[in-house]
Amino acid sequence: MATSDKIKISFTLDDEDLAYFRKLFRSARKQAAQQDEKAIVKAVEKLIREVRDSKRVPGFISEAVVVLEDMIEMLRDEEYALPKKQRTEVGAALSYFVNPEDLIPDQIPGLGFLDDAIMIKILEAEFTHELKGYRKFRKFRTGSEQRPWTSVAKGRRSQRLSEYRTRVRAEIDEKTLIDYGKKVRAEVEKKNKGRIFSLR
Repeated sequence: MATSDKIKISFTLDDEDLAYFRKLFRSARKQAAQQDEKAIVKAVEKLIREVRDSKRVPGFISEAVVVLEDMIEMLRDEEYALPKKQRTEVGAALSYFVNPEDLIPDQIPGLGFLDDAIMIKILEAEFTHELKGYRKFRKFRTGSEQRPWTSVAKGRRSQRLSEYRTRVRAEIDEKTLIDYGKKVRAEVEKKNKGRIFSLR
């Protein structure tokens, strides 16, 4: 009877593990001001090509780089018109991949891009609302007009995209604000945990 050579491995990163990767992430963002956006995008595209060209890359790593592809497309999409503040934040986040601190050499078959995939997951969580908003906008644009080549459709399309983009931006800002409020409350609760309060 034939046996499978596949081995399923799953693991969970604890708070200390995540803290380490987030420290690398924050460090890269601080250095991003010294780097050109085009150079950052070029470095990320190089990583994406290496993953796509590799014959022995696990599926979850191939899926992870889709996030990078979407973020690059977001920067380049003139119709989406990513605001300057968010544009700077996205570029700064991607800057990690200009000079990544590889814990696992990329040449190791199957596992070489594992640390990159972890960083991408952290990046995806950081920009979850922006990514969802952009994908929503992109989907709307694809089906915005039945005959986009006509002059009437072109004028109407531009207006519809502008209105939809404004709506999407408002949704992203609202969700980001809600998340920030939750984060602040969690930090306050953590600091106050175990303290004894007395009313006089």
